[in-house]
Amino acid sequence: MSNAEEELKKLRSGIDSLDTQIIDLIQKRAGFAQEIGRVKKESGGPIYRPDREKDVYEKVTQLSKGPLPASVIRAIYREMMSGTIALEHPLKIGFLGPEGSFSHSALRSKFGTSIEAVPQTSIPDVFRMVEEEKLDYGVVPVENSTEGQVSSTLDMFLETDLTVYSELYQRISFSLLGFETDLAAVKRIYGIRIGNEQCRNWISANLPNAEVVDTSSTAMAAKLVSERKDGLAIASKIAGEIYKLNVIAEGIEDYSGNTTRFLVIGKTESPVTKEDKTSIVFSIPNQTGSLFQILKTFHDASVNLTKIESRPLKRNLWEYHFFIDFLGHKADPKIKSLLETVKSQCTIFKLLGSYPTAGSFPT
Repeated sequence: MSNAEEELKKLRSGIDSLDTQIIDLIQKRAGFAQEIGRVKKESGGPIYRPDREKDVYEKVTQLSKGPLPASVIRAIYREMMSGTIALEHPLKIGFLGPEGSFSHSALRSKFGTSIEAVPQTSIPDVFRMVEEEKLDYGVVPVENSTEGQVSSTLDMFLETDLTVYSELYQRISFSLLGFETDLAAVKRIYGIRIGNEQCRNWISANLPNAEVVDTSSTAMAAKLVSERKDGLAIASKIAGEIYKLNVIAEGIEDYSGNTTRFLVIGKTESPVTKEDKTSIVFSIPNQTGSLFQILKTFHDASVNLTKIESRPLKRNLWEYHFFIDFLGHKADPKIKSLLETVKSQCTIFKLLGSYPTAGSFPT
């Protein structure tokens, strides 16, 4: 046996010894998690806790000294937490399907692979299934860094009593998928409207004569191309793998760094963490200075707004609902006082939830 072979044998023996210890410790950790699940069940507390999730990620990031990057350590812990949550209570979580959509990818980034991911045909369906308690939670897109708000998500917060429980950010990169490699022969492109808009320049430059067909999701576009053997789909690479499509072109979005913010919706509330965000929606009297007074309330309290969007009231022309996100938790006395002041200035007011910010861990 050569010196190199002897050295490799010793190193591999060391890894085997560590693997034995690691597996034993993982199972012991899972045992503690099961006991925690039992206590939660007896007390009626939620199984999934985004505040605890954030604490764990922060802890393992600080403990990680290399050579593996912290992102890899977090991914390992995500799967461990996913598995232990499944031991406590198999979660059923809805998303805009079918499988392979960016919502599906976001769900897996957040919850891992041990939960039951349940595809829905529309964002309203995700809300309704969670509201009817047929699903534990839902993952829905709320805004995109280049295209702005997802209107159907905002509208459903007005139609249901669901709250925001957590958030995450997902990088979005589009691929052109299908069987036809000759772009000049392509007659149709399938994709979700917002995705098609984000690839407008590439489509114009490379497929100017192709008909753009809107679908309910990127994954549905890939599914249609797979079934019909017709045209090409604008979707994720994972959708190509699921539906066995060739990658014709990658990174066809017009702007790199394109990111979508997703919300976890449910009926539970998250406790205070070190960094929280609160979401509200309200309507105000249609008179001079109404919105200014609301914004001034935040300014006077030195509370930072992270988003403000408006949606028209469907029953009253030229009147609007305003959606605002800001830093802070509703349980904080300062925020509690601010919300009471804002509510007194509104004709309609709804607190959508307080939850841990995801700014430290974009995916």
